[in-house]
Amino acid sequence: MMDVWMTRSRQFGWGILAILLLSGPFAVSAQELGGQEYGNSGWTPRLKFLDDLWYLGRTHSDRDPFEERIETDRHDFTQSTTTVGRGVAQIEAGYTYFYSDREEEIEQAHTTPEMLVRLGLTDDIEFRLRWTYAWLSVDEGHQADAAEDLRWGFKLRATDQDGWIPESALEIRCTVPTGGRKFSTEQVEVGLDYIYGWEIVEGCELYGSTGFGTQAWGDFGLVPEEPASDRFIAWTQSVALGTEITDRITVYQEFYGIFSYGLEDDYAEVYFNVGVDFYVTNNLVLDLRSGVGLTPDADDFFSGIGGGYRF
Repeated sequence: MMDVWMTRSRQFGWGILAILLLSGPFAVSAQELGGQEYGNSGWTPRLKFLDDLWYLGRTHSDRDPFEERIETDRHDFTQSTTTVGRGVAQIEAGYTYFYSDREEEIEQAHTTPEMLVRLGLTDDIEFRLRWTYAWLSVDEGHQADAAEDLRWGFKLRATDQDGWIPESALEIRCTVPTGGRKFSTEQVEVGLDYIYGWEIVEGCELYGSTGFGTQAWGDFGLVPEEPASDRFIAWTQSVALGTEITDRITVYQEFYGIFSYGLEDDYAEVYFNVGVDFYVTNNLVLDLRSGVGLTPDADDFFSGIGGGYRF
């Protein structure tokens, strides 16, 4: 079984890279970019993060991230297709409540601080660190509480929208087995998430993501009762529609699914959720979300609040 999920993981990883490479020519001429050249090569990579790697010693920035308002990754399942930008730090946090009534057994859970720290290494590459703590109870009785494994990774901005080519990004995820015994997988886990989106009309965007994670990244609600005992993969798919209501308020509607592969009793969790973002300033946003489960394996209901700050 271990050979199977390792093979599937590698196949998926290569598939994502193939999608990125086929989303447009690997390189375009500098003339196609308005005549802007870096160095003497006369060309620049089509994938934006490769441009940063190719000219790693470059110290100037091609964009000012503070000219646009903050974009967070924390409230909806589908992340943004942007990175925070060179030299920018962004902190996101929140709280979520989960409720499930299964076979006359009521399960409730709480997670906080859902802390995500994002540091811009270059224009199109950011380092990410995520940590949270979870409390789980059954029929109003305390069952477990523990920290999840620490997650870290990199987000790579891949393409800008160009016709059918979406604005896109790739997140590479890893975990460190630092969590409590109840939720820790006790080993390093890996995952990929390919995020893509199209602006349909001004103020309205269709976006989605496709990804996987070994042991479901150690997520407390997705690992088995003995997280370190079974080896499996969680596959994910999402689609969302975001709409700008005013200059300060945006709303979204989203479907997403999480599907295990490799467990004795695999699960399929599908959800629908809606959320609202309120931009206090261009650098500070507050969010609210609620969702319902659409399959027997999913939680019946969840709701959360949070926000993000950029500096």
